[in-house]
Amino acid sequence: MRPAGFTLLEVLIVVAIVGILAALGLGSYTRWRASSAVGEGTQVFTQAVNAARTGAKRLNTCQEVLLTAVSASPSLTVRSYPGSTCSGTPTTRTLNLPAGVQASLDSGANSLSFRAPYGSTDAAPAQFTVFWAANPAITRLVRVTGIFGKVIVK
Repeated sequence: MRPAGFTLLEVLIVVAIVGILAALGLGSYTRWRASSAVGEGTQVFTQAVNAARTGAKRLNTCQEVLLTAVSASPSLTVRSYPGSTCSGTPTTRTLNLPAGVQASLDSGANSLSFRAPYGSTDAAPAQFTVFWAANPAITRLVRVTGIFGKVIVK
């Protein structure tokens, strides 16, 4: 009668196979995680621009979105001014991009101001790049076009 259980050789073969499969999947997993974080950063950016435009119409105020990309952790600053002109002391809200995600201005203005009553902007079309810091090949382009600040993500 043979004793029940696994031999050392069988256990080593299974561990080797699991190790090979994990090594093959690790590259795909890290790329997927980076792509998902860039997508989340793009969503934060898009929602900030849309919220500023909507806030300008709803609150009849001037709303401004400013990208601060010079630090290690870039952020978006949303300023809400008390009146329909972009003057006075604003209420400021800061939105951080996910860890490892960077953003840069490709063209246009670094800040977008939306004015009441229609939520329109007089800024030239702007294009921003949201990318993964460890692998800049993982990118999303965010364009803000037109007088109503339509956001296009590529």
